[in-house]
Amino acid sequence: MVDALCRSRDWLKADGCLIDLRPADPTPEVMVGSKDQSRSVGTLTVETARRQRHAAADRALALVLDRRLFILEEAHEFIFVRFADTADELQDYVASKWKETRLDEITHRRAAEALSIRPDGRLWLREEVAIRRLRP
Repeated sequence: MVDALCRSRDWLKADGCLIDLRPADPTPEVMVGSKDQSRSVGTLTVETARRQRHAAADRALALVLDRRLFILEEAHEFIFVRFADTADELQDYVASKWKETRLDEITHRRAAEALSIRPDGRLWLREEVAIRRLRP
């Protein structure tokens, strides 16, 4: 990963920048409720391989910043949400889009129960995302 960051530095134009956009935390939270009031019913199950990749990316970024190959110009975190109408829909979405991550049966059941108690509520994934602008 450090090698890829080093090579990308050479590809940038003089006024170019590198954007690092990825989850700040690899474990999305499953939420049920409304805009004004919501609660967590659990998190997605994330396999060790995915956690290790995220940790390796953090280490690689820290190393290139420490070596001053890039300068961190700006960094922000934000919340990204993905809505689903049912727990089954959310489970299918996660299964089709993400490797090494799944909606386990306990969280699925909690989400379905919470929606049945609160039919006006919404179901969504809540992800913390980090975006960084780097300059050579």
